[in-house]
Amino acid sequence: MLLKQRVRLAGLAALGGIVALLLIMQSIFAEVVSSERWVNHSHQVRATAGQLLGAVLSAESAQRLYLLERTPEGQDRFQGYHDDAGTLMLALGTLVGDNAEQTRRAATLTSQVNSLLEALRAAMVQRAMGTAPDPITLERSESLMTEVRQQVAVINGVEQALLNQRQSRVDTLRLLFVAGSVVICLVAGGLVWRLSRGAMNEADRESRMRQQLQDMLDEKGRLLREINHRVGNGLAMIGTLLQLQTHDTKDPQAERALAEARTRVLAINEVHKRMLQAETVDEVEFGALLPAFCREVAAEYGALDRVQVTSTPVLLPVETGVALALILNEMLTPTLRRSTDLSSPVQLTLGVVDKRLSCTIDDPSGQLPTDMGAARLAGIGMTVVQALCRQIGAEMAFDKAGTQFYISILVPEAHSVQAA
Repeated sequence: MLLKQRVRLAGLAALGGIVALLLIMQSIFAEVVSSERWVNHSHQVRATAGQLLGAVLSAESAQRLYLLERTPEGQDRFQGYHDDAGTLMLALGTLVGDNAEQTRRAATLTSQVNSLLEALRAAMVQRAMGTAPDPITLERSESLMTEVRQQVAVINGVEQALLNQRQSRVDTLRLLFVAGSVVICLVAGGLVWRLSRGAMNEADRESRMRQQLQDMLDEKGRLLREINHRVGNGLAMIGTLLQLQTHDTKDPQAERALAEARTRVLAINEVHKRMLQAETVDEVEFGALLPAFCREVAAEYGALDRVQVTSTPVLLPVETGVALALILNEMLTPTLRRSTDLSSPVQLTLGVVDKRLSCTIDDPSGQLPTDMGAARLAGIGMTVVQALCRQIGAEMAFDKAGTQFYISILVPEAHSVQAA
């Protein structure tokens, strides 16, 4: 039990660690996504600034083409690049809106680009009027172009620094994410290994305990069989000694008492033998026991052909079986002792109806006692019979004609079995 608790606690601790790591990994993943978004944002700012510079340079090239050729195509191209530059300036201002310094630089760049485009347009207007562009205007355009280039370079430089920082953060977070994934895999693997090892240890321990228990049960069974064997041998020896003593006794009363004692031992021994054959310690198949027991008792008085048994297979508790066998022995013994006076065999019937066991001894010759008093006069141990009846809760009755003895037992745990 302690091992199970330790394994369970270790598993819970490992699961708690995995959950905590998963939460940390979720936070790291969210940071990675956010940082990558900012990296992309820096790329967009740099790309937009570059596109704006390209649009301005293209507008300058279109202006020079117009100054040389003064064609509508040059004017149209200039206007297109002018519009593109305006769109890109708005986009750049939106992109850097989260950064006050970059917003200020973007505003300066927008002012410079607008001034440059106006100077370029002024030169084109002068050329359209047929006059050469004012040198001052041209110089101003070149000066503004230089400022635009420098401002774009500053914006790109700042964004490059931000990009480097953000990319470094992304790389670090990715490394942490990978390391966390490895740790989770290791912890999960360790958890699985620990749980499997704990389960294997527990299985081995339970297997050893089951084997120890089985060994104890086997030893207990062996000892019980040995004890039962010795008990059976002891009962058989007692019966043999009583038989020898009976043969050596000259007193009729002593001889009869020894014979009765021997039949009682035979009754107990027969129940014991049946119990051993069935390899049970709490039940006996009384229906199969009864014919063999009656033959033993009849043989004791030389009346093997004077008893006929009809029985139904039924399982009884051992205590009930022993008591009933002793009662039947007490009732049969006086009758079989006078077997030469029997006009026909004694009939013994055993059956079970509605959990009530009934046993009847029929003697057509009328040799059975007619009541309790007659039973005592016939030499029946009625004190023993009455005590055994009280012990098992049995009811008995005698026929007035001396032809029948009836005993009934309410045994809820008794149940019929199929005959082999």
